[in-house]
Amino acid sequence: MKTTCEKMDNCQLALNVEMEGNEIDKYMAEALEHLARRVTLPGFRKGKAPSSLVEQHVGKQAIFQEALEHLIPEAYEEALKKESIAAIAEPKIELLQIEPVTFKAIVPLKPNVTPGNYRELKLEMGKKEIGDSDINQVIEQLQMQFGTLVPVERGIQYGDIITCDITAKRGGDQILDRKDAAYEVNKDSKYPAPGFAEKLVGLEKDADTEFTLSFPDDYEVKEIAGKEYTFTVKVKEIKEKSLPEVNDEFAKNAGSENLDDLKGKIRVGLQSRADENLKKEFENKLVTMLIEQSTIEFPPVLVDKEIDHIINEEARNFADGVKGLENYLGNAKKTLEQHRDDLRPAATDRVKAFLVTSKIGEVEDIKVSEDELAEAIENMIKGDETKAENVRALFSLPQPRESLRDMMIINKTMDLLAKIVTEKEENPEEGEKNGQVTA
Repeated sequence: MKTTCEKMDNCQLALNVEMEGNEIDKYMAEALEHLARRVTLPGFRKGKAPSSLVEQHVGKQAIFQEALEHLIPEAYEEALKKESIAAIAEPKIELLQIEPVTFKAIVPLKPNVTPGNYRELKLEMGKKEIGDSDINQVIEQLQMQFGTLVPVERGIQYGDIITCDITAKRGGDQILDRKDAAYEVNKDSKYPAPGFAEKLVGLEKDADTEFTLSFPDDYEVKEIAGKEYTFTVKVKEIKEKSLPEVNDEFAKNAGSENLDDLKGKIRVGLQSRADENLKKEFENKLVTMLIEQSTIEFPPVLVDKEIDHIINEEARNFADGVKGLENYLGNAKKTLEQHRDDLRPAATDRVKAFLVTSKIGEVEDIKVSEDELAEAIENMIKGDETKAENVRALFSLPQPRESLRDMMIINKTMDLLAKIVTEKEENPEEGEKNGQVTA
């Protein structure tokens, strides 16, 4: 075996492999044996025909193809050892010629990350105080939730719930056909198109109407963005909500002792959500700053793997998994490959964020102990012992366990970075580092 290597951009290496004649002979012989075990010839039991007859029956080309299926993967692994190459994922392999057998493997290597001087960064965490108006909005939503629907004989008003038939067409292209659809007429609603609800106001029961609406140029479904569609609507029923009075009885129905108790719970819940949102916003800004000041090189395969992960996350929202996602995309006139291309920028950002925070965690020597790992696993089980056995079994496996450890290290790293950039680090004099370290 002859091997040569050539460095490429983005932490990749081109590994060229040329096989010797005697090596190919060995794989051809093994391939013939494999085929002989599978082939049935007249007069012989399956797998019992002489190799010479099998060779005449299947032909040298079939034997060669069988040989390649074993030769290339094994030769690739041997070439990695010979050249002392540490690949981090599967390569892209191209067969260059067959006499002699020569192939090229594009090998993904470990990312190269140089964090900037993150200890000099400054960023403030946002704040939000929950006011009475915020609490009243939630109470109004609860009123709507507990309200009863009452049929009315008048024109449609904002806030009504109507039953209607809806279609939307553009020439022969129909994007909507709903019968007996329940539709809440909200002024700011963008479904099924911006301005749709406004066209319904004033219509009475049994009314038919037709109108055209244009989707914005930046509409999320690109296939219909910027296009004009004709909508037809038949109003079948109009109902308004009869709202309950806000008092202690109302609060009890909402699971509280009285109205003051309900308002207190709402305030705590809103503050918790606001703080969580502000934390996410802060962390997103911080990660963006870290990426901008760092040098991050990595093989493209990491982005492809992240796209796979996002696709799998999305597929969980459908009963039939990826097939359901493909059907959903098909209705939007989009293929799965087009969707993958749309996800590439976000996946790239996620890879960069993981790499730079992981490297800072390494620089800061952040660890997660086995006790911390065990505690995190037990916290997942709390409140649902029915899944305890499955969760413990899952995280007893090496890959899920290490993935959880990596996530916990990232979280610890983000907590440390938050202290650094907000000047709230408890012991800034300890372990002072400038962060200028190359992977």
